[in-house]
Amino acid sequence: MNMYDQNNMRKSLRQIMLTARGELALEQVQEMSGSIIQKLGDFKQITEAETVMCFLSIKNEVNLYPFIDQAQEQGKRVLVPRVESAGAIRAVEYQLESVRKGPYGIIEPEGEPVDEKLIDAVLVPGLVFDFQGYRLGYGAGYYDRFLPLLRPDAFVCGVCYDWQVVETVFPQTKDVAVDWIVTDKSEVVVNWDRF
Repeated sequence: MNMYDQNNMRKSLRQIMLTARGELALEQVQEMSGSIIQKLGDFKQITEAETVMCFLSIKNEVNLYPFIDQAQEQGKRVLVPRVESAGAIRAVEYQLESVRKGPYGIIEPEGEPVDEKLIDAVLVPGLVFDFQGYRLGYGAGYYDRFLPLLRPDAFVCGVCYDWQVVETVFPQTKDVAVDWIVTDKSEVVVNWDRF
């Protein structure tokens, strides 16, 4: 398949998943998100992490707010992304009282960015993931530029609904794979070396 066809397939996958996710009822989002959060509690890479980066959900993404609350209650440092410039995000500590609306209408934290090398685990959003751990987001490449800045031993875990995992997303050379994918119904092992 040539590059033009691959780009069209990626574009189609994004649109299909955006539409399907947009049609979810709030109850479905809460139920599936709850299953994912419960599964995340079984990973020592998450439970033993002192500093965890999450995301603040938009457009029916997996709702990690209950996970964030639990993690903070357990004394973990919780970070979320903030857009710093075109194509770049930084991790900033999440405090409910110090947030603002970012350039895309996404809630973002205020405060100083945290050194990426201090992050133990990252929960990564995506419109689509494949069995090799590659993902499609909204197309800006934020996480593909951010993830290489982490320590080599940082645990990178994709989270999505089960139907968002497909055979391939037709990855490109700049794409960065996650180590593991957790859905409401299953887990996809990508990198056994992390265990």
